[in-house]
Amino acid sequence: MSVWGYEKGRVMTVRIWALAGIFVMMGLILLSRIFYLQILEGEKYRFLADKNRISVRQTHPSRGFIYDRNGVKLAVNKKTFQAVLIKEDAPDYRQTLANFLKLIPLDEDEIKRIEKEISWKRAFMPIRLKDNLSYEEIARLQLNAPDLVGIQTEEGMVRFYPEGKATAHVVGYVSLLNENDVRSDPNNPFIDLPGYRIGRTGIEGSQEERLRGIPGTRKTEINAQGRSVRILEDIPAVPGEDIYLTIDVELQKYMTEVLRAYAASSVVLDVKTGEILGLVSAPTFDPNLFAYPIPAKEWRQLITNKRLPLQNKALSGSYSPGSIFKLVVALAGLEKGDIKRNTTVDCQGKTKLGNQIFHCWKRNGHGEETLENALMHSCDVYFYEVSQKIGSQQILATARKLGFGAPTQQDIKGERSGLVPSPAWKEERYNDAWRMGDTLNLSIGQGFLNATPMQLVKATAEIANGGYQVRPFLIYETDAEKSREPKERLFKEEYIRILQSGMNRVVNKQQGTGHASAFDVDGQKMAGKTATTQVRRISLKERQEGIKSQDELPEEYRDHAIFVAYAPVDQPRFAIVVLVEHGGGGAQVAAPLASKIMKKTLELYPREIR
Repeated sequence: MSVWGYEKGRVMTVRIWALAGIFVMMGLILLSRIFYLQILEGEKYRFLADKNRISVRQTHPSRGFIYDRNGVKLAVNKKTFQAVLIKEDAPDYRQTLANFLKLIPLDEDEIKRIEKEISWKRAFMPIRLKDNLSYEEIARLQLNAPDLVGIQTEEGMVRFYPEGKATAHVVGYVSLLNENDVRSDPNNPFIDLPGYRIGRTGIEGSQEERLRGIPGTRKTEINAQGRSVRILEDIPAVPGEDIYLTIDVELQKYMTEVLRAYAASSVVLDVKTGEILGLVSAPTFDPNLFAYPIPAKEWRQLITNKRLPLQNKALSGSYSPGSIFKLVVALAGLEKGDIKRNTTVDCQGKTKLGNQIFHCWKRNGHGEETLENALMHSCDVYFYEVSQKIGSQQILATARKLGFGAPTQQDIKGERSGLVPSPAWKEERYNDAWRMGDTLNLSIGQGFLNATPMQLVKATAEIANGGYQVRPFLIYETDAEKSREPKERLFKEEYIRILQSGMNRVVNKQQGTGHASAFDVDGQKMAGKTATTQVRRISLKERQEGIKSQDELPEEYRDHAIFVAYAPVDQPRFAIVVLVEHGGGGAQVAAPLASKIMKKTLELYPREIR
């Protein structure tokens, strides 16, 4: 071999080894990288791969139905289809949204709502674009899927109220979750569920956790365009609990129609069990409006209406009870022993206290009055005089014993407590002592005293059933509750009988203030008490010149009209309150309305069935 050949062979050998070394090094690097990715970081990248390949979403549970006492559906669910955007699945979500709006135009308010949700929701949280998609809209979205990466069409649930306005204040309504809901309850399991609607008012609001159920989970394989390919796992949602109410929807609809023209409220109560058969606040509203984002125009109409259709006046309206409170004063006096059945007062139309004059509603007075006749005629002077003997402490204690000054039920949130004042309360509030004039105002249900219609009907029921405590309720927890009877007696029967006799005279004696509303349904009659409560102060000048009639006054200055009653007189079973805001007179307005409702109640529940 020549020197040149030897050198050439040596150089080739060196190069081969060098190349082999490079390949070995590259192989080692590659193997170490594979080891790192597959072994050390394998779990992480498997998760990321699955995340790209698999969509894990919550599914809607079926919200529990709400029924009336006879099994009539008051709140049900309807299937709906919705389009949602998942921001992290859309490379350019703004362009995707623009493409969507070309296919399905939305109004300006909805676009602002979507932009707001995009700003605060996390990237993986679905953003609802449009509810209640039509089949045509669904087809349009499917045909244009390549331009809508990150948008999915899903099946959802929407609440529907078959009885609409008639049950709005009892059943309540649901509406979509908003930013405030998320902030107040960040652990809510429904936050990531697009189109979920939370209970806001009524039974829907107070029983939210029972009604809503538990979301399910669905794992879906998706393609590069974000379209669903197949379902990998489906854990079904747990339906919410059905709830049965004490309400009779037929009575409820009748009450709604009777009160339709007024700003008013009414409650019908079983005096023995405490079941609320009817609870109406007027004017009312359609709860189905809130199933979808309510149009701005309709929302403004609701919140600017002076008659407050969204307010449940039966529970949250607080009013001077007026002459209804005379029943409380009479009971306080009988219990204390300061008055008897035959205690008389000579009413000359006014009572003088120092340099103050307290007038009776009947200018020339009623003459000599016994307790039962004072209730029948609703004589103010009688109660001015006897309240000075009884004293405010006994009157206030009896009021609290009857349930004034505290919520009466627990099934619907938002019930007001009303106000039972006291010397200590007045001292703290006004830095002034309690005076005898305060007691005289209290004796006819005026002054600082305030009560809700529900408190008035509860007190009426406790007088009607012989003095037993009643706990009003709307929800049947068990079948046994349908027959529960009162057990705790609050007042002596002999005192209650005197009040019942007076209430009977109010309606069934010709001189009674409520006689025009008397009825006889198969021998069943009604007993009651009228009240007219002032919302303005009548000056001495106006009394001298002549008090204006209610029709001469603007509506906001007219008196509130109230009537409470029970029936049948011989075997009390149902109590009722009707309160008409600025209605004028209790006898002229509230009593005839209550008479219609009570007659309907007796027709629905004949004596032999009970």
